[in-house]
Amino acid sequence: MKSLKYLPHFGLLALIIFLITDTPIIKETSSKIKSQLQKSEGSDSEGSHKEGSNGQNIPQEEKEKRMGIFHYNEGNKNFKAGRFDEAIINYRKALHHNKSFKEATINLSTAYMKNSNYDKALETLKIGMLLDSKNPDIHYNYACYYSLMGQTKRSLEMLKAAIHFGFNKLDQIEKDPDLQTLRQSPAFKNWSLNSSI
Repeated sequence: MKSLKYLPHFGLLALIIFLITDTPIIKETSSKIKSQLQKSEGSDSEGSHKEGSNGQNIPQEEKEKRMGIFHYNEGNKNFKAGRFDEAIINYRKALHHNKSFKEATINLSTAYMKNSNYDKALETLKIGMLLDSKNPDIHYNYACYYSLMGQTKRSLEMLKAAIHFGFNKLDQIEKDPDLQTLRQSPAFKNWSLNSSI
């Protein structure tokens, strides 16, 4: 019975002996676990991680598209908050990952205009036109650009093209501050009286 009072001490001593003698196994096991975690998580650098439900590798093209969408969404958040510099950075990152991302191109041109960087806005619109020459939003942004530049005739041409290709946000045409110069022009007033808008 007296030996029972030493039982907890023996248990502790046995655990210490086990840990001392078994340390290499613990180290080996922990490094195996670490390496498995690294394989499944990948590195912390952008776009280099593995994704997917079963830890399978995702093709690089798909990773690039996902990163493009991520930065596009971040750019939209920045834009809505009026942080146009940050929006521009994110839209450019989106286009870095996916050069044919039309929506990012359109929004980038708008962000440049909001930042009064008209040269970059025009350059971006030209790229957008190469990506999709029938996109109504690209034509609409061209109309905004030309209105801001005071070129009302060219602005109206691009606005008509936007509507021709399906731009149907007519309330936006009436309220968009970028189109103010165009709306004040006699050509626009005459056209709007004789058209369906």
